[in-house]
Amino acid sequence: MKRKSITLGRIRFITVVGVIAAVTLLLVPTTGVIAVPTGDDIASKSQQAAEVSREIDALDKELGVAAEAYDRVKVELDEITDEVNETRQRLSDIKQSLRDRRDILNERAAAMYKNGKTSMLEVLLRTKDFVDFLERADYVSRVAQSDAKLITRIKSNRDSVSQLERDLAEQQRQKEGLVQQSIAKKQQVEGALAQREVLLTSLNQDIQRMLAEQTAQQRAVDTVLNDEALDQLADAPEGGLAKTAMKYLGVDYHWAGAGPGKCPTGVHRICFDCSGLTQYVYKLHGISIPHNAALQFNRGIKITLQQARSGDLVFFGTPPHHVGMYLGNDMFLHAPSTGDVVKVSRLSSRSDTSGFCRFKR
Repeated sequence: MKRKSITLGRIRFITVVGVIAAVTLLLVPTTGVIAVPTGDDIASKSQQAAEVSREIDALDKELGVAAEAYDRVKVELDEITDEVNETRQRLSDIKQSLRDRRDILNERAAAMYKNGKTSMLEVLLRTKDFVDFLERADYVSRVAQSDAKLITRIKSNRDSVSQLERDLAEQQRQKEGLVQQSIAKKQQVEGALAQREVLLTSLNQDIQRMLAEQTAQQRAVDTVLNDEALDQLADAPEGGLAKTAMKYLGVDYHWAGAGPGKCPTGVHRICFDCSGLTQYVYKLHGISIPHNAALQFNRGIKITLQQARSGDLVFFGTPPHHVGMYLGNDMFLHAPSTGDVVKVSRLSSRSDTSGFCRFKR
C-alpha cells in the first residue's frame, strides 16, 4: 500500500494528536521539554533525538490506554442506548394494551347504557332456576373483578417500566457526558500539541535526517518481518484467521478505527486501531468480540504461550490496553499507533505481554 512519505518527527506528532480522543490525559508542559540542538556535535544531536523518541514513545503508550478507554465508553453507551430503545418499545406496548382494555370496557359500558342498566333483578328474571341465577350473577361479578385486576396490573407494569426508562435515560445522559468530555479534552490537548509541533519542526536538518534514517531502517525491518510471516502462513489453509488478518498489512492506524468506512474522522477509507483490527477480522469469521482490548481479554478463553496458535489474540499492558493477533514463531500482527500501519512485530520485542486468549464461534 502506497503511503505518504513523512518524517518520524511528524509521525510522532500525529501520534500524539490523533489518538487523544480518549477519556483522560494529563497535559505535558509545552516549554522546556525539547531543547533545540546547538552546534555541530552529532553525538549531542543523536542523544537529543533518542530522548525525543523515548518521550514520545511514552506518550504513545499513555494515549493508547486513553484510546482504549474511549472505545470502552462508546461500547457502554451503545449498550445502554439499546436498552433504552428496548424499554421504550416495551412501554409503548404496555400503554397500547391499557388503551385496548379501556376500549373494551368503554364498549361494554356503552352497550349497557343503550340496553338499559343490567341489574341483579334482570339477571334473576332471565334465569331458569336459582342455580342458574347464582352462576350468572357470579359470572357478571367475576368479569368486573377480572377487568379491574387486569387494568391495575397493566398500570403497575407501565409505572415500573417508566421508572426503568428514566433510570436508563439518566445513565445514557451520563455516558454521553463522558464522550463529550473526551472530545473537549481532545480539543484542549490539540491546542497545546500545536505549540509542540512548532518546536519539533524547529529541529535542525541533521536530526531530521537521522530520524528519517531510523524510520527507513524500521520500515526495512517491518518489511522483512511481514515477508517472513507471509512465508510462514503460505501453506496454511485458506480462510484461517491469521491469513485473513494478513490481508490488511499496511492499512493505516487511526484511533477508534474499525475497518472500511469506519474511520472516526473520515481521513482514511479504511483504518484500524488495535482492538478494531482484531474485532473486524474475527467478525469476518462469525465471531463477535467487543471493540476494546480489556473487554476482549476478559471475555476470551485464557491460554498460555505454549498453547497459543495462529489466530489467537495476544495482549499487552496491565490492565491490557493493546492487542494483536498471534502468528506463531515469535511473531504477531497488530495496529501499533498513529503514524504507523498494520504490521508484524516480534513478540520478544515486548516486555509487557499480559496474556493470550482464544475465542470460539
